[in-house]
Amino acid sequence: MFETHKGYIVSRHSNDESGRLSIHYYVKTDLGTAKVCITNPDTLFFTDAPVEAIEPNVTGVVCEESQLKSFSHSPVTVVRCQSLLLQRQMIALVKKQGFDVYEEDIKPEDRYLMERSIRGSVEFIAIRNGDSLIFSDARIKPSDYRPSWQVWSLDIETSVSKNELLSIGITSGDRRVVLVVTPQDVAIENVYPFPDERRLLLAFIKFVRRHAPDIIIGWNVIGFDFMFLDQRFRALGISPAIGVGGEPWRIREAKESGKVFANIAGRVILDGITMLKVGGYHFSSYSLNNVSSELLNERKLLEGGDRWQEIEHMHRTALDKFVAYNLQDCVLVERIFEKLQLIELQQTRVDLTGIPLSQTGGSVASFENLYLPRLHRKGWVAPAWRDEKFVPSPGGFVMSSVPGLYKNVLVFDFKSLYPSIIRTFYVDPLARVVAQALKHDTSVPGYRGAAFERQYAILPELVTELAQSREIAKKEGNSILSYAIKIIMNSFYGVLGSSVCRFYHSELASSITMRGHELLGRTKDWMEERGAKVIYGDTDSLFITLDDNLSEQQAKDSGSELCTVINQCLKEWCGDYAQLHSYLELEFETLYTRFYMPTIRGQEEGSKKRYAGLSDGRIVFKGLEAARSDWTPLAKRFQVELFEHLFNDRNAEQYVTEFIQSLLDGQYDQELVYTKQLTRPLSKYTKTLPPHVRAAKMVDEERHKQGLPPEYNRGRKRVAYLYQLSGVVPYRDESDLVQIDYQHYIDKQLLPIVEGVFQMLGLNVNDMMTPQFNLL
Repeated sequence: MFETHKGYIVSRHSNDESGRLSIHYYVKTDLGTAKVCITNPDTLFFTDAPVEAIEPNVTGVVCEESQLKSFSHSPVTVVRCQSLLLQRQMIALVKKQGFDVYEEDIKPEDRYLMERSIRGSVEFIAIRNGDSLIFSDARIKPSDYRPSWQVWSLDIETSVSKNELLSIGITSGDRRVVLVVTPQDVAIENVYPFPDERRLLLAFIKFVRRHAPDIIIGWNVIGFDFMFLDQRFRALGISPAIGVGGEPWRIREAKESGKVFANIAGRVILDGITMLKVGGYHFSSYSLNNVSSELLNERKLLEGGDRWQEIEHMHRTALDKFVAYNLQDCVLVERIFEKLQLIELQQTRVDLTGIPLSQTGGSVASFENLYLPRLHRKGWVAPAWRDEKFVPSPGGFVMSSVPGLYKNVLVFDFKSLYPSIIRTFYVDPLARVVAQALKHDTSVPGYRGAAFERQYAILPELVTELAQSREIAKKEGNSILSYAIKIIMNSFYGVLGSSVCRFYHSELASSITMRGHELLGRTKDWMEERGAKVIYGDTDSLFITLDDNLSEQQAKDSGSELCTVINQCLKEWCGDYAQLHSYLELEFETLYTRFYMPTIRGQEEGSKKRYAGLSDGRIVFKGLEAARSDWTPLAKRFQVELFEHLFNDRNAEQYVTEFIQSLLDGQYDQELVYTKQLTRPLSKYTKTLPPHVRAAKMVDEERHKQGLPPEYNRGRKRVAYLYQLSGVVPYRDESDLVQIDYQHYIDKQLLPIVEGVFQMLGLNVNDMMTPQFNLL
């Protein structure tokens, strides 16, 4: 008997079973997580080979003419196969005959959902297999189901010296559990001891199966925790069978990128660092300690690069403290996810685009999920992959700045510039190839020879729908939905300019960025015709100055009036240019009552993407030392306090002199530590050895002498270091703050900050001397 249920897709899968394709989804329902199987599905691809050119008598393969065309304007054949193996064989056959294939890389479980406009929430009607939560003969359609997720925060502790698992900590709301390897009798609540790794890992499998988490979160949880667990499972010959139906997980590492991927049937793993970046959050360091300190004002219970020694010592001698340390990491991750609503953000991205819940990246996948069904309805298939030379499009236009110290600097931004250009000028892959064939005078001109046929454009309609949804989300105060839509719209330009996208063409991305150049230039001219002085421009922003004598309110009123005038100019110009309706909108964004635009160091030319300004009593730094992660806390403190003096007309000369003396007196020793990220394994640094690499090599050489595994050999880790009189050294703790090379910090951290500012003020940095040190 058929049953009907609603749920949310947790994971999606396809494979061949007994020579037949199986598509199944794990769906979170009110009953639990169900396995929902599609009846006798096919997998398909398209080709420009005519039906008669393809072997017609292959069991399990059906070839038929379709109503679709390729981007080469040729009719295409659809080839339906009953198994993935047959599909691979048919693709090889077609290619061997010299024909193209289209959309052959789209997974059948993704296509099934895409063609039915299914995202995350579903309603299915299917036959239930006995009392189990396995359903067959399913038909699925979209629904409005909102799941209540069972979320675990997981963290492991390991023995660095022995490369063994010590414990697995799990928190979920009020639940606190630690599975730990120890020979001790344990009387700590919710701590479960095991005599060895094998029994701990087997218990972990049972624990997961019994309590059934939907989403597992952590910090570098896939790249470290699950990668390490997978290695231990393999070493001990245990199958990590923690899928909903007892399926083993699949952990793999991409050879080129080193990125690790995890696939667990019916469960999802979300990494905190990745989710922060998806959410647009920026931190000087993405370590759990730093992020939790900034967001929660809480820290890990142990800190420092050598804390592994203390962890192992606690494990042997103070198990209660060891357990508390393990659980604290879980709790910090859980609170970060809750505070920033990162799971809600990921689910919203799924609801908007149909990407898998586990897919944290995927701009190209998001684009194709949205674009392909619309393309098919228009009568076309997506183009084939081509191994063509990549021609980059010009980036955003950045004007040379006019350096100086200013009053009343107004900043104007184009609202969603690139999506607005797509809407206004009909930038679209299909519209381009049709215009290329038809060569109508009414096509909208692009750049690099492109033109766009209006009635064939898909992307402008899609952007319009998203923009309207975003406005509704803003009015309703739904910040997560608004931000998720913004991410999607802004990704379209990058996708069209990326060679990993099947729709890539240099004319597409160039018709967006080069139009942006033109619009910024025209807007600059219109503003200057009306008495403004443009001192800087970057991609979608213009910085202008008006009369220094205007009050703050007068400056704001002038900015609003100028904005209205320019938007009218844009509207009229679009109509005159190609009878276009303008979706371009300039906004008066910010008034800086005081503003600093520096020169390039050692030159008179103005710098780009670097400035400081005072707005509503708050100093904003862009690209300067106070906003960069590779400068010391000393430099950041110095720059912030220096500009507080400058923008508030306090004595900057006296401040600099006193600051340097305080530095020499040792008052800022705690702020002299540099931290910088290794971008690749240490062994890959051969031509040059930057300071942080030299410091990391010192650490690993010392560890090698102690018989310990290297700490930095894999790269992708931040290195802490400082300068002593002997040169660069790694920083471990306060005992390293000796024999400090203060002259280095004066020359390399303070002088670059103060030099340009004092030159604009007509002051000579030679006057900023101490009895022992000369700034120059």
